[in-house]
Amino acid sequence: MSIDNIASVILEKLRGIAQTETVIGKPITVDNTTLIPVSKVSLGFGLGANTGKSELSGSGGGLTVEPIAFIVVSEGNARLMSLTREKDVFGKAIDMVPDVLAMLKKDKA
Repeated sequence: MSIDNIASVILEKLRGIAQTETVIGKPITVDNTTLIPVSKVSLGFGLGANTGKSELSGSGGGLTVEPIAFIVVSEGNARLMSLTREKDVFGKAIDMVPDVLAMLKKDKA
C-alpha cells in the first residue's frame, strides 16, 4: 500500500472517530432536566516513507477525548456546568444567553 493510500485510510478513520457527536454528546434527559455532554477532542498522526533499495513506510497516530462540561437545560434556561476549574469563553457565552434573550425581548416590547 502506498503512503498516499495509507494517509487516506488514516484520515478517513479519524474523521469517523472525531465527529461532531464526539464533541457535543447525545442529550441525557432526567425528569425535566437535559444534560448535554461537551468534550475536547485532540488528535494527531504522522507518516513517513523511504523509496530507496526497498520501500519502507510507517505511520502512527493518537486521539484523546476529554469531558470538559455539561450544558444543563432546565425550565427553559441553559447553563454550562464546567468540569474544569477555569471557565472558558464558551462557558461564559452560554451563561450570558438568558440575559441576551431577555434584552432582545425587552427591545421588541
